[in-house]
Amino acid sequence: MPDEQNQQILTPVDIESEMRKSYLDYAMSVIIGRALPDVRDGLKPVHRRILFGMYELGLTSTKAYRKCAKIVGEVLGKYHPHGDAPVYDALVRLAQDFNMRYPLVDGQGNYGSVDGDPPAAMRYTEARLSKIAEEMLADIEKETVDFTPNFDESEKEPVVLPTRIPNLLVNGSSGIAVGMATNIPPHNLREVIEAAILLIENPETTLKQVMKIVPGPDFPTAGYIYGRDGIEQAYKTGRGSFQVRAKAAIEQRGKDREDIVITELPYQVNKKNLIQHIAELINNKKIEGIADIRDESDRDGMRIVIEIKRDEEPEIILNKLFKMTQMQESFGMILLAIVGGQPRELGLLQLLQHFIDHRIDVVRRRTQYELRKAREREHILLGYRIALDNVDEVIKVIRGSSSRANARENLHDFFSNKTVRVMVGGKERAVEGIKVDRRKYGIVALTGEAIGPAEGEGLTYTQIDAILELQLHRLTQLSVDEILKELGQLRERIEELEEILRSDKKLKAVIVGELREVSKSYGDDRRTQIVDRVEEIKLEDLIKDEEMAITVSHAGYVKRTSVDTYRHQSRGGKGRIGAKTREDDFVEHFFTASAHSYILLFTSKGRVYWLKVYEIPEAAAATRGKALSNLVKFQEGETLRAVVPTRNLEEAGRYVLLATKDGTVKKTELAEFSNPRSSGIIAINLDADNELIGAKLTDGKQMVFLASHDGQAILFRETEVRAMGRNAGGVNGMDLAKDDYVVSMDAVQVDFGIIQKEYKTSSQDLDELESDQIRESITSLMLTVAEKGYGKRTPLAEYRVTSRGGKGVINLKSTDRNGPVVAALQVREDSDVMIITGHGKVIRVHAAEIREAGRGTQGVRLLRLDEGDRIAAAAAILEEESEAEPEKK
Repeated sequence: MPDEQNQQILTPVDIESEMRKSYLDYAMSVIIGRALPDVRDGLKPVHRRILFGMYELGLTSTKAYRKCAKIVGEVLGKYHPHGDAPVYDALVRLAQDFNMRYPLVDGQGNYGSVDGDPPAAMRYTEARLSKIAEEMLADIEKETVDFTPNFDESEKEPVVLPTRIPNLLVNGSSGIAVGMATNIPPHNLREVIEAAILLIENPETTLKQVMKIVPGPDFPTAGYIYGRDGIEQAYKTGRGSFQVRAKAAIEQRGKDREDIVITELPYQVNKKNLIQHIAELINNKKIEGIADIRDESDRDGMRIVIEIKRDEEPEIILNKLFKMTQMQESFGMILLAIVGGQPRELGLLQLLQHFIDHRIDVVRRRTQYELRKAREREHILLGYRIALDNVDEVIKVIRGSSSRANARENLHDFFSNKTVRVMVGGKERAVEGIKVDRRKYGIVALTGEAIGPAEGEGLTYTQIDAILELQLHRLTQLSVDEILKELGQLRERIEELEEILRSDKKLKAVIVGELREVSKSYGDDRRTQIVDRVEEIKLEDLIKDEEMAITVSHAGYVKRTSVDTYRHQSRGGKGRIGAKTREDDFVEHFFTASAHSYILLFTSKGRVYWLKVYEIPEAAAATRGKALSNLVKFQEGETLRAVVPTRNLEEAGRYVLLATKDGTVKKTELAEFSNPRSSGIIAINLDADNELIGAKLTDGKQMVFLASHDGQAILFRETEVRAMGRNAGGVNGMDLAKDDYVVSMDAVQVDFGIIQKEYKTSSQDLDELESDQIRESITSLMLTVAEKGYGKRTPLAEYRVTSRGGKGVINLKSTDRNGPVVAALQVREDSDVMIITGHGKVIRVHAAEIREAGRGTQGVRLLRLDEGDRIAAAAAILEEESEAEPEKK
């Protein structure tokens, strides 16, 4: 009998079909319910449940921490019927700042480390929501998202969070499902929000335009990213790969030893395992030249020090470490997420658009909710107002009613223009009802008895219940005014909400405004640097970009030294040794530039060479430096005459202004010098007896100042010099006397703001402006330095503006006391001046300490010279650029 019953309930099925169906059900359960994030909030179900569970517990960023065991129990019991270990692991990850670009949980206690150390047990650690996580849950109580029953239908949980943060891109996600996987890297919040705003304001925005804002991922552990092609491919198709490299620098230790110092690692690389692997490579002789490796990391940051043996090349060892260890890793991007219940690979534009669509839906639903609540409140306040306008009759009806229910019915009839019979003084009296003037009170026809009365009716029962519960103190004039004020404000808010719902433009404006608030509150600078190719990570990326003083001697020795080496001294001081030279050598050139700048080296023969400041060897102030011939291959007889530091050699609208000894000037676009050869290229064609004396970078709107050896100077418009090719010879800039020659050239900036204010013209065309207008707008001063240690500051406004090719005006009276002019420098009140002698002595003087004098004066003493010494060169340094401090002894 039992066998017959069992056979009756058994249904034969095809095993192949059943296996296929069961496996697909399991696969979709893993894909949808466990391993992949939702495209809208970027969360997997376990993470969403943790955040919502903490929100339900009231664990916001301003509340006290709670034990993680309590949080895990809450999530397990209500929302996530799985093991406690996976839930706690997910909670821990949300709090780890080396895994999350913007942690969503604020943890207290041991949450693990980048060394792979496990977190403490959940009974020891505590947590609460981070402030940024509250933005993901903002407005969840305003019916902005759908809720679904939990596993036992005893609670409800959100299907998705109404996040204001594009979390899928910002914090990324990784997971392995059945037959598919996702690996989305974290990005910079500020960049992603700006890209979303751009897409909202211009839906036709292209991927190329978005990538100008979001160039690539931004990892919490920083480091470098190689190769934009892989990033662009992933942003276009949903898949791509690129390389991530650790940040390492080579530091000097002692006189002849160097260390490789690692301060940033690729994303999700275990520091402890990396050090062990490097040690194994050293022991197995696969990498040689390393003396020791140690971990000096502390709470202030990561620092792995690799000591290099004497006479070993650290760059070669560093390249081997990149090749053989996790200091260089490949990151495969898979932009896979759940869209409408199905897994899809998406590009960057699609990911942003899905987030925008989600925000539009959330804001619209929130606005509808707030509008409904506002109308409900307006409905109550309107009842108050009508009742207060008829307060005596209302009190009479209520006092004369036998019960609350009777008062409720009587008030309803009274405001429906029906006569009501109530007890007054023990006698039944009739109270005539009133008709509510709908136009007077601005009553609109609304649907539903709970919202508004139908045409011809008075107050609704909802309004009458609110009137019956009105406290007596609300009948004071102050309370009445408050009710009327609130009603007015509420109607303005209702109008604003209705306008948002009517206009897509205003709806999007609200979204953009909220995104900007999030960006302002939580946005930060990019941590990960992105470079185009592997070859682009050079020594430059490991060198601090600081202001350097570059010294070149007459014999051709060059060095760079931090400007902080030189201390401030008062005018007339003895200076300090800035460059050690031989008796038959002297310092001839002295200038400043930042370590990462490009430097165009212009020689006396009118040729130009290319160099980076950091390629010049750094040396102590009292040393001679390195022969320039080892760095640049000058032609025979060439000497360095000018340098032009710049960050971008291809910058449009920038020119190089050249001047020669015989007074010739020439202007050439900067881009003409962007590809010089190691052997140099022609910058200006010169006669055999002519030499180049200076070069300046300009914007085409400056004034040209030339100063001669015998004390003459000329000031004319740059626009008088047309742009020419490199091979051109230039035009006449100054008519010189016999045996006189040009010693200095400078480009003077015109203050167009002063011209606009004083002369009411907005023109920035120098040819359209009067000479006096230009001259009076120039606020800087010209410091003229004479050979015997004297100098003076003269306002540039004292120099008459003339046409190019004139004889100029007197700049300084050259006498036996002060000697001929050595240099003329443009300075400001906050400038410092470096002066160096032929014997290598240096003084640093505040420009403000040098007396201001007219053009025809001889100047004051700047430096006390030893017998036989003379001024060789001078350079101006702006205080905000150098930030120099007194030398530390």
